[in-house]
Amino acid sequence: MTLIIDFYFDFISPYSYLASTRMPLFEQAHAVRVNWLPVNLPKLIELSGNTPPGMIRNKALYSLRDLKRWAAYLNLPFKMIKPGTFDSRPAMRIAMALEGEERALFSQAVFSSIWSGEIDPRAEGWLKQVVTAHRLPADWLALESDKLDDNTETALKAGAFGVPTFILHSGQRSEIFFGIDHMDFLARACKEATRSRS
Repeated sequence: MTLIIDFYFDFISPYSYLASTRMPLFEQAHAVRVNWLPVNLPKLIELSGNTPPGMIRNKALYSLRDLKRWAAYLNLPFKMIKPGTFDSRPAMRIAMALEGEERALFSQAVFSSIWSGEIDPRAEGWLKQVVTAHRLPADWLALESDKLDDNTETALKAGAFGVPTFILHSGQRSEIFFGIDHMDFLARACKEATRSRS
């Protein structure tokens, strides 16, 4: 049986962008199936009692340095977007309306477009620019799902308090991992779960 990982994310999260770039190779390397699951990050933070990094000056300054460090390490383009300056929900609702590989494809296109600095999500019509630049179906722009809050509640019940959050399902046991810096622990857990099944 294939191991399953729930990958909770929001397009406003630069750490989710970094994690998203690692998911395709991670999926291949560990023979897992990844469920890309959008959540409303501000709502998740509020419901879990967490505090946004931007609300704590020293944490915000550290996060910016850390993000640049990670982007350099992963050899990725990165341009910081000031927190709270764009609304990811229209894109998240499109992602929710898609499924499987189409959702992953759309999500990767949005992440790479906005966090590389290729497309400004504060500009009018930015989603159309993303779809055009990545040659995605234009009719995706008309899609919308009202299940975003349901996903957010599910993530909260699973123990999430921020993104990226990963839930590894292996049989009757599930294990939560938070942050790109815990993907190595996630990889090790995948290997251990695979060995225990053999």
